[in-house]
Amino acid sequence: MKKVLIIGCGYLGSHLANYYCLQGWAVKIAGRKSIHVNQLHVDVEFYEIDIKDANQLNNLVEKDDVVICATGSINATNVFEDVTGDINDFYISFINLLNECANKKVSKFVFLSSAGTVYGDNLSPARETDCLNPVNIYGLQKVYFENLIKIKQYESKQLPYLILRVSNPYGGFQNPRKNQGIIPVLISRAIRKEEFIFWGDVNSVRDFIYIDDFLEATYLTVEAQVDEVINIASGISTSIKQVIEIVQNEVGIDIQIIYKKSNNRIVLNNRLDNSKLKELIGYTPATTLSQGISTIVSNY
Repeated sequence: MKKVLIIGCGYLGSHLANYYCLQGWAVKIAGRKSIHVNQLHVDVEFYEIDIKDANQLNNLVEKDDVVICATGSINATNVFEDVTGDINDFYISFINLLNECANKKVSKFVFLSSAGTVYGDNLSPARETDCLNPVNIYGLQKVYFENLIKIKQYESKQLPYLILRVSNPYGGFQNPRKNQGIIPVLISRAIRKEEFIFWGDVNSVRDFIYIDDFLEATYLTVEAQVDEVINIASGISTSIKQVIEIVQNEVGIDIQIIYKKSNNRIVLNNRLDNSKLKELIGYTPATTLSQGISTIVSNY
């Protein structure tokens, strides 16, 4: 039986664990105990650990595992003053993890990077070969971790890797009370008839991918590719203003939105090219944004 160890039991990690379990894999997932643990399939083994603790994490890594790093690590709103703490808490533990995976000879190390931040602003769809230009600390960390993985494999020849630059997944089980992901939060506010505070520019552009498409694309890519960097994205650019309009149309309620300017630098234009995903895997995400939002609303 194939084995996968998923690090991080949050939104993406928990969905991946269930998906792999349904494909017949032996699945272990490690991280903090959260609301997502309650959503895990009965056959998924959950280990409550501090992922910053190298000893706890190393004990779970086994030879021939596919290891998927699905933890968000630092907060997406972190600023320069947070870097020292981030290095102590997350950078060092990530380096230890790479060493352990190489020493144990895992079959593949999969890193979920952030297509929404590593490219910075781009008016044309970003390809994997484009120069990276993160504009915040979160994106900078993802770029640094990507390069650590590549260098470790180059030097050791014992860390087959796959770097997946994921856009903005939505759908499935999300906790709107955490204010994580604009789509579930908007839907929740609309249905509850609550005001929504939006920090940023409604004309900013994003790429959104439905959770089912993300899971299938990730699974197929992990099965077929190695030592590659691939965008996992819908390839469709949508403004926040358009997202708000789609949600309001699906729910049938106008959302009271309070607009505020963000103090943090944000990416205004994030457009992604997913042609490499199509070329290597033969997969094209099938769910339109309207279809995905409609599904969430109908299941609410």
